Amino acid sequence: MKDAMLNNLKFYKGKRVLITGHTGFKGAWLTAVLNYMGADILGYALAPEPGSLYEKIRGNDLIRNVTGDLLDVRLLEKTIQEFRPEIVIHLAAFGFMKECFNDPVKAYGTNLLGSTNLLEILRRCGFVKSIVMVSTDKVYDNKDDGALYKETDALGGEDAYSCSKICMEFMVRDYRKSYFQANNPMTGVAVVRASNVLAGGDHIQTRLIPSILKAVAEGTAVELRNPSQTRPWQAVLDALNGYLAVARLLYENPALYSGEWNIGPTKDGIRAVSWVFEKISSFFRGLDYKDGDRFEVSESETLGLDIGKSLEYLDWEPVLSCEKVVEQVVEFFKSQRAGEWERQICFRQISEFYGGC
Repeated sequence: MKDAMLNNLKFYKGKRVLITGHTGFKGAWLTAVLNYMGADILGYALAPEPGSLYEKIRGNDLIRNVTGDLLDVRLLEKTIQEFRPEIVIHLAAFGFMKECFNDPVKAYGTNLLGSTNLLEILRRCGFVKSIVMVSTDKVYDNKDDGALYKETDALGGEDAYSCSKICMEFMVRDYRKSYFQANNPMTGVAVVRASNVLAGGDHIQTRLIPSILKAVAEGTAVELRNPSQTRPWQAVLDALNGYLAVARLLYENPALYSGEWNIGPTKDGIRAVSWVFEKISSFFRGLDYKDGDRFEVSESETLGLDIGKSLEYLDWEPVLSCEKVVEQVVEFFKSQRAGEWERQICFRQISEFYGGC
């Protein structure tokens, strides 16, 4: 697997990469990873939220930053035309289930219309070779039967977040077949369906890890909405390394690698919420939980990804176990509390992940 990771490290040095949504949680980690690899990177996103990881690592020192909305077509096009990226990784999204439920207009506006604006601009560019559109494992028609979903399984959603991402995927499929394959066959377009990612530095309190660590810091009980709910948990570095592998292979062979890819953990990573809580609580004394209020929107009890296609055809596989991921989250949190700068922690964990390749 080190050879595969080395391929990414070698490939991205000096490559011009545009990241949308670089000020978000995954975007901040991707900014740090591509900076570590020596890529020439530019980010287009809304301003970072106060207390975000991007703000704490002073992300603007690591990437050329453009603050803008995907719905601002003029600014988006100007940014792309001036930077002339070879590779685009589209992370920008309105990505929170509860918030999408409360504001479906923003969910569809960002996730569908904003993504359409991006592809409409990119299809008229002759310099972009690889486009990776980040979706979610929530797009599958989940029967709540514990099945592991493959890329060929039916899509279906019952909430604004899932449905807006499904709409985005159908739009991407249309653009890929109608415009890129027909008129720009040297540009690869792929959708990556991602699982729940874990890493230090997340500040969104509606997500599991931040809520647990906040309870640790405050000495209170954690509110868990669905302790028995199972999800595919994955290290953010494994997920991002998967996105980068897809982008690299698209660049080299767009016809072969365009399409949909599940980027998730092995079966080891499909765990209950209660398991994640118990694993973290083993590092702290006296941590307890209580039942929390459930979201207005219904959430499935089970969800899992089948990553067989990615393991067979991509130059990638997840390398961090679920236990190791949780250990890294705790290590990040403890280092923060000890006063270490978040950027230093990120780069240390990135260096450890790539093993000195």
